[in-house]
Amino acid sequence: MSEPAPTPATAAAEIATWFAVQQLHAEVARVLDAGDFARWPDYFTEDAMYLVQSRENFDRGLPLATMRLESRAMLRDRVVGATDTMFHDPYYQRHVVGAPVILGLHDGEVEAEAAYLVVRTHRDAMPELLSVGRYLDRLVRLDGRWLIRRRNCIFDNDLLPNSLIYPI
Repeated sequence: MSEPAPTPATAAAEIATWFAVQQLHAEVARVLDAGDFARWPDYFTEDAMYLVQSRENFDRGLPLATMRLESRAMLRDRVVGATDTMFHDPYYQRHVVGAPVILGLHDGEVEAEAAYLVVRTHRDAMPELLSVGRYLDRLVRLDGRWLIRRRNCIFDNDLLPNSLIYPI
């Protein structure tokens, strides 16, 4: 038995949701690429979870993550560490984020997936691939804005270059 055809209102809502998710991904990438790290936590809920995890650990259901931040406050702390505290050779990032796929709607949250590629560039060197993988997101609309409640950055390889300073 086939599913009934969506009504125009349902189809319009699905399209609007997809565009909102696409816009959110584009805005977050733009902020990170511009080095405006202080604005990055503003795209997350107060109780947000941000994980950077290898594909192997994710696929095996293992909790070990390269980076695990459990609130917007922890995201802000990471930004301060990356920009004001840690000593490192500064670099630029460029994100290429694929078109999102809406995986489901659960209790007012959108579950979405999008492939990403992040290139790291030092001013005096050739660009290098920093990370390739996918975002698995739980998004929620609060006060008229779409925010990330949970982002799992699942990188495809088992290794990252010597350091992961800035958010992916």
